[in-house]
Amino acid sequence: MRKMLLVLAGMILLSLLLAVPALAETYSFGEIRASVEIPNDFEVVLTPYNLSTHAEWIASQGWDFDALGNEFEAEGILLKAYDAENQRTLVITAIKDVDAQTFFDLNNQDEDMRREFRVSHTNGSVYGILGYTYSSAAWRNYGKNVLRFLATKYSLRQEGEPVCTGYQRRTIRNGYTITLDMQIRGRNAKEGDNTVLEKIMKTFQFTEILPMPELPIKLTVSSAPPAETNEETFTVKGISAKKALVTVAVFSLSSSSGQSYNVTAGNNGAFSVKVTLPAQGVYSVTLTAEAEGAIKAQRLYSVTFQKGILPVEIDLSPDQVLEDSTVISGTTIAGAKTQLSISGPISYNKSTTSKTFKFKIDTSAEGTYNFVLTVTKKGLEERRFIYTATRSYSDVERDEKIRSSARKMTYANLSKAENIGKYAVETGYITGISQSINEYVVTLALSKSGNNYKEIVYLISDSDPGFAEGTMVKVYGLANGTYSVLDENGNVRNYPRMTVSFFELAE
Repeated sequence: MRKMLLVLAGMILLSLLLAVPALAETYSFGEIRASVEIPNDFEVVLTPYNLSTHAEWIASQGWDFDALGNEFEAEGILLKAYDAENQRTLVITAIKDVDAQTFFDLNNQDEDMRREFRVSHTNGSVYGILGYTYSSAAWRNYGKNVLRFLATKYSLRQEGEPVCTGYQRRTIRNGYTITLDMQIRGRNAKEGDNTVLEKIMKTFQFTEILPMPELPIKLTVSSAPPAETNEETFTVKGISAKKALVTVAVFSLSSSSGQSYNVTAGNNGAFSVKVTLPAQGVYSVTLTAEAEGAIKAQRLYSVTFQKGILPVEIDLSPDQVLEDSTVISGTTIAGAKTQLSISGPISYNKSTTSKTFKFKIDTSAEGTYNFVLTVTKKGLEERRFIYTATRSYSDVERDEKIRSSARKMTYANLSKAENIGKYAVETGYITGISQSINEYVVTLALSKSGNNYKEIVYLISDSDPGFAEGTMVKVYGLANGTYSVLDENGNVRNYPRMTVSFFELAE
């Protein structure tokens, strides 16, 4: 008998284990010698090797199968995981770009070189050209054989239009620039999205670490070419190898003209190159360091030279979908006046006079906001940046905001004029439900004595409350004066009135 019970218990346990779905699935990437676990919150996971398996789902999204395959190959996409419910897409990429060739493994580079890579995200010199704006970039060490990844938060615009916001983890290892990118579309990225990415990162592992090959010589830049300038000269400064030959090549994008400047780095590797632009226009600037027997290193920049232009670099700008607060910040030249004006749910007009500017605005109210950022300085051309963005609440967010602002009112105060338009929360018994053409009228008794209901409130609702008469509920809504009814004697009686936002079952 005991043996039969043990067998039966074992069978039950086995059936329970088989019934529990896997919490995550492991994916391996031979190209970068790594693996990662993707939680089952992501209902569809695409890789270059399983696209045909998901051909029907791909077609249901309106995507071209061949074009998607070409995208995976061209962009070095190893995996795309979709969480439609939370509007998240995890994209893992590995590319052999210039940075990968320069660093190969960031963990084997010195602090100057790692700083060069980190700053390339925040100074707009490289990723800014691609439309990325990084609001943060800091190293995070994941220990064991994973070590350093750059943790960032960003927004992406292409052709002036917002594409997505998100969080990234990026490193260079085994000769690839490796990025885990949590992309958010249709809303702004939130800390909860970063938390999900962090959990995935903790499952990331390198299965093999390749030895360092011969790499380009050291090249870090402390003073880079400006993205915009109204002066014909600027200075490039940095650190390279001892006695390295440093060349700054300048090419006009509007003509075939070009020029170059050469300097030899000092014994400590420091160099400084003064560049003079021949005319106004847009230039491609290539910084090269080379030494005998070593692989040369390069950095690429774009410079716009226009006399009278007021240089402005925007660090943070409004996303198309706003949160409760919005920050607009950037840099210009000393003495410039920066003014921000906003029309919409709020009226805002503030200015500052300094080289850096930062405006933090309350955008918690729903509606469309029009931002106009104006930068001026006497003798220079005025710069104006215009953004339009919308703040809208999800149903859950709207309910939470009503909960936080609603207050319990006494029966007498509920109908007072000074409380009209204010959110109230009341608990009582549903005593009646009637439906007119486009609304429901619900009577709510705030108190009860035996079978007698007292302190009646009339509730106006767009939808059926979803509760039967006699149910004790909590109602949130706007106090809205009084509701007049005729009693059995034909006399007019006034009762407190509320416009319902939502009902909850009372605890």
